[in-house]
Amino acid sequence: MTNVTWFGALGYCQYFDGQLPSENEREKAARGSDNRPFPWGEQIYRENANYYASRDPFENMSSFGSRTSPVGFYNGKSYVGYQTLDSASPYGLYDMSGNVWRWTGNVYPGQHYRYLRGGSKDTYDMDLRIWVRNNATPTYFSPGVGFRCVKH
Repeated sequence: MTNVTWFGALGYCQYFDGQLPSENEREKAARGSDNRPFPWGEQIYRENANYYASRDPFENMSSFGSRTSPVGFYNGKSYVGYQTLDSASPYGLYDMSGNVWRWTGNVYPGQHYRYLRGGSKDTYDMDLRIWVRNNATPTYFSPGVGFRCVKH
């Protein structure tokens, strides 16, 4: 889901007995137990994730930015001549970087902003590194923002 505020993402997760992942949970899910910069390893190639100028089949720069790719698209398979690389995290999770920024659940005292992680289809490859964060007001929404839910 995209075009969703932090409040909307939180409400959705809570409705299904989940929550937004904390920044630490999200980072652990993306990285595993080592210091890799990307969920799949040390380097990034165009075929690892959907980001600005990755040239995936969903990119259409004649419109507003590019479009999102289906969840799990970067799984090592070929789609209409576009060969993807298997880009799962050490825990087997796909799309931990790229496609859309994802809201995290942390609420920091004295701060109105909420943090997003993972980079998006509208940012450069350097923003897909695991430790990169972005922030926005909790009422912000855009085609480049989404979320994941976690259950404990």
